[in-house]
Amino acid sequence: MAALLSLLGALGIIGSLLFAGWQARVLATQVGHQATRDGVATLQEALTSLREVQHYLVEDPSLIPHFAPERSRLPLEDADAGKVEMVAAMYCDVLNIGLYNLSAVSTARPESAWAQYCEHLLANSTAIRAEVLNKAWAYPRLSAMVGPQPPA
Repeated sequence: MAALLSLLGALGIIGSLLFAGWQARVLATQVGHQATRDGVATLQEALTSLREVQHYLVEDPSLIPHFAPERSRLPLEDADAGKVEMVAAMYCDVLNIGLYNLSAVSTARPESAWAQYCEHLLANSTAIRAEVLNKAWAYPRLSAMVGPQPPA
């Protein structure tokens, strides 16, 4: 009888350990899903902020050559210099915060796409590049990405 009770106790312990292992696996899966959701939410927040800044370009098309020269044939001189500086600062804020936030989320694979977008803007937008070079202390992640000056 004692042997039977010992066997039942051992089976109970083994069953408990197997159940605990299964629970740990399910919990790890849930944590992974939550991390993915966090990455998506972070990217969505960055894109929403970017959309708000780009709205200024829609409102004043004379700004487009300063931020997306490949999309406009307007001369650079048509835009108000104060507006250009303001929009450049807003762009840099959004880009730098996006780089920081996406790097903080381990599953944010779009971080590399965001970094490529930042590099594209730094290479093609004289206004954004100037803002980063003038205020490197304000945009540490972007200033680390600034390469050599593109040929004029």
